[in-house]
Amino acid sequence: MKNGNMTPNRSLALSIELKELMRTDLLQNIDSDFPFELIEQNHEGKENKKTTRDRVYNTENTLLTMILSALHVDKSLKQAVNTFKEVFEYKGLKLQEAENLQLQQARNLDATLESRGKGRPNLFLSHLPKSKTMEVSDNTAAYAKARTRLDLELVNKIFKYSADFKELNGRKWHGMDVIITDGTYFQMQDTEALRENYYVKEDDSAYPQALLQSMIWQGSGQVLDFKVGTRHQSELELVRPLINELPPCSLLLADDLYNTYAIFCLIKNQGCDIIVPGKRVRKYEVISKIGDGDEIVELTRTKRPEWLSEQEWSDLDKSIAMRRISYPSQADETKEWVLYTSITDAKIKKEEIILKYATRWDIEITIREIKTIMGINIARSKTEEMVLKEITVALTAYNMVRKIIAKSVNETDFSPKGDFIQKCFEANQELLIDKKGRVYQRWSPGRYGKAAEAN
Repeated sequence: MKNGNMTPNRSLALSIELKELMRTDLLQNIDSDFPFELIEQNHEGKENKKTTRDRVYNTENTLLTMILSALHVDKSLKQAVNTFKEVFEYKGLKLQEAENLQLQQARNLDATLESRGKGRPNLFLSHLPKSKTMEVSDNTAAYAKARTRLDLELVNKIFKYSADFKELNGRKWHGMDVIITDGTYFQMQDTEALRENYYVKEDDSAYPQALLQSMIWQGSGQVLDFKVGTRHQSELELVRPLINELPPCSLLLADDLYNTYAIFCLIKNQGCDIIVPGKRVRKYEVISKIGDGDEIVELTRTKRPEWLSEQEWSDLDKSIAMRRISYPSQADETKEWVLYTSITDAKIKKEEIILKYATRWDIEITIREIKTIMGINIARSKTEEMVLKEITVALTAYNMVRKIIAKSVNETDFSPKGDFIQKCFEANQELLIDKKGRVYQRWSPGRYGKAAEAN
C-alpha cells in the first residue's frame, strides 16, 4: 500500500486467497495431497490458446465439488450445488470483511497524512472481483454445464496421481507387488445415447449396463487402473490394456476366468507373474515334479480368443511352462483344488502360494466392494463422457481416502485387524430408486438445503 492506495494486483491476490480458502473447505481433510499443480498446468495450456472467463464454477471449483460429492451419500446435483454455495458464499463474505477492515485502516491512515501527493484522491474501493462476491444460484444448470466442460483428460491425470502411493504401497511378497484384478457391472440411466452402446442383449427392456474392470493394489487397497466397457465385452478384453500398464515384477491374483493361455503369456511378457485357480480341465504335460501336488507343466497354444488379434496371437510363444499346484479342499477333502501360477521358483513353497491366493479375499478389496462403498452401483450421468467422468472422480476420491488410511498406519508397529475403509464413508445408507432408474434419498436437501439443516 502506498499513500493509502491499494496495489494494482490486489484483485488477483484476493482471488487467490479465496481459492485457497475454498480448497480447504471443499476437500476437507484430503487437500494436503491434492495435485493442484495439474489443474494450474491444464489452465495455463488453455490460456495459451484462448481467453477463458473467470467463472464461479471454474475448472478447479467444479472438480473439487465433484470429488466432495463423491464422498457423500447424497450425490445429487442439488446437494452438490448447496454444498458449494454454502462454502463459496461463506468464504467470500469472510474475505470481504477482511478487506473492508484493511480499507478502513487505509482510510484512517490517509486522514492523518499532511500531504497526500499528486493525482486523484484514493476512493478506497473494494478490489475483490464481483465474481467472487456474488450470490451463487440455487439452480443446478450452471454446475451441470461446468461438469460437461470439465476436461476428461485432466480428470484422468488427477486419477493417475491419486493411484500413485509411492512408498505407501506396503510390503512386497517375495519382492513382488501384489495386485488383484476384478470386473463388475453397474447400471446406467435409460437414455438413447447410452442405450445405443450399453444395451443388454438378453433383455431389451433392461436399463443400459457397463462393465468396470479394475486393477487393485492389495497392500494399500487403491485402484491402480481401470477400464469401462460395454456389457458385450469380456473382462479379458478390458484387462488386456491394463496388463500393459502393470509395474514390472508384479504378481496378479485373479479368478478362473483369467486361466487362459493368452493371459499367461501376456503376463509373462510384461515381466510379471500370476496365480489363478484351475477349475476347468486343462491339457498339460508334466516337465518336472517339485513335490507332492506341485509340478512344472508345459501348456501349448490352442485356439485364439476373440479379444486378441491374429497378429498378437501369432507373436505369443507356442508353449509355456507353468506351475500346477493341487491340494485338498478344506470343506471337502475328497475334492481337489488346483492353482496355476507362472512362479516356477521352487524356493517359493507350495504352501506360500496357496496362502497368498487365499488372501485375495482376506480383506475384501474388490471392485464390487468399492462400487458399493462409493455408491456407483448406478451411474447418474446421461452421456458416455459424463459417466466416465463420474466413475473416474469416484475412484479418485476413493484413492484419496485410501492414501489417508495408508499414511495413518505407515509408521505403526501393527497391522489393522480389518479393513476399515467403510468407516471413512457414509456407507450403508438407504438408497431409493424410482421407475426411471434414478437414485434419490428419502430426505432431500431441499432447494435451499433447509431440509438437511432441519435433520
